[in-house]
Amino acid sequence: MTIDALEQFIATMRLSRQQDGVALTHALIENLRLQVSTAEVCVLEVFGSRRLAVAGAELSTSEITIRRFSDVGQRMPRSELGPGIMRTIRKLTPTAVEAEELGVGRVVFPVVDKIGPLRLVVLDHVPMDPWVRTRIFQLVEIYGNLIALMDSRERDQLTGLLNRHLFVSLFELAAKRAVADDNKRLWLCVLDIDHFKDINDNYGHLYGDEVLIHFAYLMERSFRYTDDLFRFGGEEFIVLLTSESSEPPMLPLERFRQIVETHDFPDVGRQVTVSIGFAECERGALPTSIIDRADKALYHAKQNGRNTIVNHADVRPKRTEGFGKVDIFES
Repeated sequence: MTIDALEQFIATMRLSRQQDGVALTHALIENLRLQVSTAEVCVLEVFGSRRLAVAGAELSTSEITIRRFSDVGQRMPRSELGPGIMRTIRKLTPTAVEAEELGVGRVVFPVVDKIGPLRLVVLDHVPMDPWVRTRIFQLVEIYGNLIALMDSRERDQLTGLLNRHLFVSLFELAAKRAVADDNKRLWLCVLDIDHFKDINDNYGHLYGDEVLIHFAYLMERSFRYTDDLFRFGGEEFIVLLTSESSEPPMLPLERFRQIVETHDFPDVGRQVTVSIGFAECERGALPTSIIDRADKALYHAKQNGRNTIVNHADVRPKRTEGFGKVDIFES
């Protein structure tokens, strides 16, 4: 076995040993940096392109969200994307942009998945050497097969959001990040589509599924990459949201509530609203305890008109004389 073949084998083994999609993508980036020491490597995640392709609509940057895979995960405006990105998204084929006078260029490889987001593996300052680029392509192809398997296990089949499988591990990871930074707070938010049964009854389950798909799409566009998004079942969703202060995250939640309220859902129109209950994830608390608190806040939102947001800290148990404490809540 040649040195190049051995390096490729070792890189493949590193990828295959990863336990989840996040670790796998980190491993890909690290392996590509080892393979091509001169290259700058990043992975972009594109949300919304599949919905537009299914609808047959013309792709527009106003309809998609592009985020860099990282611990920060900020959205990337089109002005910062550089050459080749939009062409790769439209064509779903690898793109090379050469700088012949320097002997290097940019290569962009799309990783298309039926469930997860479209991923773009982007390498800058790659030598114009066909063998080097073939090795890169082979590694990206292996990554594509592995991430598809991860997504089939970790993501909801209908909406593409994360499912329960990764919830505990991502909760623990987010809690550790919050503990490491005294300025950050972690919040668990439960989102429930109001009167969803009526939508299914009046329009049919196919239109109900379409509402769920669009609702998930709005979540992806509204929240940050670092805010983990889950479909927990039925019409219930969860957001693990990190804030930079101790103030409750009313602003992003209210913005999302308004987005849902004013969105034209296919055939259903502007008849969809969302109730939200949330609770702070205190240090050392079990995720089941936090979910229970957020659920109680959601219950209060449902009992007080729906289409509203309730912080568990603002809800206190109501005592009924002669019966002790019961599950009735008041603000």
